[in-house]
Formats: sequence, C-alpha cells, structure tokens
Amino acid sequence: MIIDCAFDEKLSDEIASYLKEKRFDIVKEKDSIITTSDPRVTKDELEYYLKKTGKIKELQIIPSDSDTVIIAKKVMIEHFGLSRCTICGFVTYKEDLISHERSHGIQIM
Repeated sequence: MIIDCAFDEKLSDEIASYLKEKRFDIVKEKDSIITTSDPRVTKDELEYYLKKTGKIKELQIIPSDSDTVIIAKKVMIEHFGLSRCTICGFVTYKEDLISHERSHGIQIM
C-alpha cells in the first residue's frame, strides 16, 4: 500500500509514528509518502487513526487506485463553483443545477 499525505510532512510523520508503534512494517519515503507491503495496514486502520486523533473532521482518505490512498484536507465542492443536487447528489456547476433538478420533475422556485 502507498499512503500519500499530499505533501504534508507533519501528517506523514505522525501517521508513520502511529503505524510503527502498532508494529506495522512501513517505510517513510520522501515527499510525505509512506509505503508498506504489510497486509495489516488497511484503509480501516488509517480511518481509525484519523478518528482517534480527531483529524477525521478535517481530513479525508481518498482511494486513488487499488493500492494507493491519499490523505488530504477536506475541501467543499462550493469552493470550486460546484453544487450538489439535493435529490440525487449529482455534482455539477451551479448554472447547470436548475436544469438537472428539473429533470427529476420538480420545479425549483
């Protein structure tokens, strides 16, 4: 597994220390990357760490591919000019949202 902490060296140091304390076999690479071939290191273990430390409020785990996860700050979609359909959760630009929601048969006032 590759754990990419999105260039947050402090976070990668903290996660590496936590995993080493739990006796997981990991390697702290440069650029805030942690690698491991230890099958016990899972997304659930990383989520547990984030919950235990209270970082779950500000960080999220994003699966990148089958063996890579990115741990990064949560960013609201509104910061990118996007909005979410209140009916189905579809994400689109604000300008397109009204026509999308109308496709559900609901007239937005």
